[in-house]
Amino acid sequence: MSPAHQAGKRRWLVLTLVVAVLAGLAVAARSPGKGSPGGPPPESAAAVGAPDAESSAWYCTGQSTAAGQVAPGSVILTNTGRRAVTGTISAVTDTGAKVEAGVSVAARSQRIAAIPVPATGSWISEAVVLSGGGVAVTQATDGPTGWSQSPCLSSTSQQWYFPGGVTTGSDALFIALFNPTSTPDVIDLGFVTPTGSVHPINFQGIVLEPGQMQVESVAPFVQEKSNVSTTVVSRTGRVVASELQLLSGNGSGLSIVPGSPRPEDQWTIPQSTEVADGSSSIDVFNPGPTTEDVTVRIRLSSGPVAPFVDRVPAGSTWVLQTATQTRIPQGDPYSTAIAARGGPGVVAGRIVIAPTTAFAPQGGLSTAVDALTSASPSLRWVVPEPPLPGASPHALALTNLSAGRETYVIDAMGPSGLRTIAKGAIGASMSLWLGSPVLSRAGLSPLIVGASGRAAVSEDVGPTGTVGVVTMPGLPLPAAAAAGGS
Repeated sequence: MSPAHQAGKRRWLVLTLVVAVLAGLAVAARSPGKGSPGGPPPESAAAVGAPDAESSAWYCTGQSTAAGQVAPGSVILTNTGRRAVTGTISAVTDTGAKVEAGVSVAARSQRIAAIPVPATGSWISEAVVLSGGGVAVTQATDGPTGWSQSPCLSSTSQQWYFPGGVTTGSDALFIALFNPTSTPDVIDLGFVTPTGSVHPINFQGIVLEPGQMQVESVAPFVQEKSNVSTTVVSRTGRVVASELQLLSGNGSGLSIVPGSPRPEDQWTIPQSTEVADGSSSIDVFNPGPTTEDVTVRIRLSSGPVAPFVDRVPAGSTWVLQTATQTRIPQGDPYSTAIAARGGPGVVAGRIVIAPTTAFAPQGGLSTAVDALTSASPSLRWVVPEPPLPGASPHALALTNLSAGRETYVIDAMGPSGLRTIAKGAIGASMSLWLGSPVLSRAGLSPLIVGASGRAAVSEDVGPTGTVGVVTMPGLPLPAAAAAGGS
């Protein structure tokens, strides 16, 4: 065999190996499997860092700039620790314009960060890097169709999932992508609709350089769909993703929904209420490779109702229309437990729209509380208070996910410490709903919710058309908090 022929053969072998490695990486990036053995245990995608940590970081995406006008917003820092924390907020727009601001937040207090106005751009993302832990970072938006409050993300991931979305009529759906890492990302988007899966070519191979962000408008390419479930996959690195939903059809509303980095086998919606002439659904998205057997259990204040069950094939979404179910009476608050068996799990959320005669905004989306968030390391959660003028807590819900009776304590957080506003016990699988008479004792202070067992915590914020339009989940506090670290 000639030397030239041998060299050519070696080149083909090397090329074949490279292609195989790249293919393996692509398959690994698309797989929703669990973390590698021996690695750190998975945690909630929006988890507060330990108060004694040297640093912590959060990432916010999905807001528009003031010039963009669609969903201008703000970044809010809630410090649960006993010492002040300083940091830097680095913001970038879709045109690459960058601004930076220093930030500090006093012990046991909440503040809205002041971020300079960027020179150009319609969309903006922020990386919040802090000198310590104990701080929860959230975002609030206020646009022409409504307002919202939601967690930012404390981690990056190779994949993100969104169970629901709407593109019918004039409703608009956006996926916001942000690469806060030091390596480039190549990203693919896929969508599951009632008529099947779609992968528009425009959303394949999206390149995000380090520090770059981009927002994709879904509705022009996935048109007139009553439900859109979305998968975001990075082929080459890790990214942050959020979903922005603008509702302007039968009911107005605006929601930013942070992505879920993995399917899970248990989700909880602590509080819901059906209203006359409204619509609502629970969306159960199965992004995994196997069929999931899903059970949805509804518990009213008077007790449980017969469960809903369905087999959800791989790559499909079960849309359970709760507003039309005769076993769920209108006006009666209820909690929802969603359990999946058969594979890695599912991702679950809720869409609710009140009638146009109700108080605006009437519509909103939210992701259910996942199992990792419910299993907070400290069994404590912080609920930041709404920063928008005129907004206030409407109801706080806590669902006991343990097999036995548990105790709870709800404290208002202030510079002088914690002040208990409610405490008691709650039975297995039962839910507690606290309304304005109790929450008014906290004023507009952030809440610290503690329990003796696993629990799902969320706060409904108003004024809105109905429960579920604007929902803020409790963010898990670290184990150090239980030992007096915060």
